[in-house]
Amino acid sequence: PAGPITATWSQLSSGDFLRPETIETLFYLWRATGDEVYREWGWNMFRAFEQWTRLPDGGYATVSNVNSAPPQLANKMESFWLAETLKYFYLLFEDDPSVVDFDEWVLNTEAHPLPIWGSPADKKARARLARRRLVATKARKRREAEEAALQEMETLHTETRQARQNAPKGEPLDREGYGLAGLDME
Repeated sequence: PAGPITATWSQLSSGDFLRPETIETLFYLWRATGDEVYREWGWNMFRAFEQWTRLPDGGYATVSNVNSAPPQLANKMESFWLAETLKYFYLLFEDDPSVVDFDEWVLNTEAHPLPIWGSPADKKARARLARRRLVATKARKRREAEEAALQEMETLHTETRQARQNAPKGEPLDREGYGLAGLDME
């Protein structure tokens, strides 16, 4: 009989950059198993981030050395903290699995939900896109019609100015400035 499996671990870096991979893993494990231990571990992680990396004036700082208490903080916050890490914390603690239903959605590497091809979410997204395209097409056609009308008005004004300039001196003009010669004024 084989003995117990022993795992070894070595620290490759003393920094913590608020990266999402660990909380992402806990989220997927919780969704796959329903085991509350993953939420408990996630909650401990969140409390540690709150205690050690939250800044008094807002935001969170990366940790340059996790081996000291309090840890040494770096003067930056990575964008993926907001875009991914906090999103996975939210999803881990969301009780309703339909928020990102894995039968309808897949998360890309940046934690953006994308509808699965042919799913109800995909059909709904495609319908929304079709409506947006229709609205955009109507707006474009309306703009084109307005531009054509403005161009026509400009052409008429130009022709009117030319008619005034070319009219014989003393010839009566109508309101728009066209010459009235040749019209029966009775």
